[in-house]
Amino acid sequence: MRVDRTSFAKRLKTAILITAIAGFGAAGVNLIRAEDSSGVQKMTQPRYADGKQLMLPEDYRSWVYVGASIGLSYSEAARDAGPGAFHHVYLQPEAYAQFKRTGKFPEKTMLVMEVHKPEQKVSINKQGYFEGDRVAVEVALKDHDKFEEGWAYFDFANGSKKTSTAFPKTACWSCHNQHGEDDNVFTQFYPVLRDLKQPK
Repeated sequence: MRVDRTSFAKRLKTAILITAIAGFGAAGVNLIRAEDSSGVQKMTQPRYADGKQLMLPEDYRSWVYVGASIGLSYSEAARDAGPGAFHHVYLQPEAYAQFKRTGKFPEKTMLVMEVHKPEQKVSINKQGYFEGDRVAVEVALKDHDKFEEGWAYFDFANGSKKTSTAFPKTACWSCHNQHGEDDNVFTQFYPVLRDLKQPK
């Protein structure tokens, strides 16, 4: 029996093309599902000691850097001479991705704020200020499973404390709840998050 090699080659190419298209389509669906369903599942989760004592998250400096401020204060009380402290805020990449996609922070979101004192005239520096020693590390956490108000706030001193108990509701939660632009978060001060809300 004679085989038509040209016809066979065409059929083979068609079969390969259909298989490839189906494969790419499935891969695309799986990629979308992975972004939608597993991204938050892979997010760094809060860890606790003795019930509700939050443990300081590790490697938060590799998270998304959402903003900085200098001398930012919620009080009009006079401050010492100088620019005031530097504040740096970090957010889990998956929480950032969900906020970008939906405008909402997922459960277990953590924002870590580092505070550094200002320094000047060190080494070759003649003008301006740079970040000196770290003087505070604070964490804002969204966890309705653990905290009735949803959000809780923690102080880890200069990072030397590895566990922390939440501040009383009146110390932080009330202010964040009243003035936070989005879901208790001061996104108005963080350009990386603020810009996500701008009209496209």
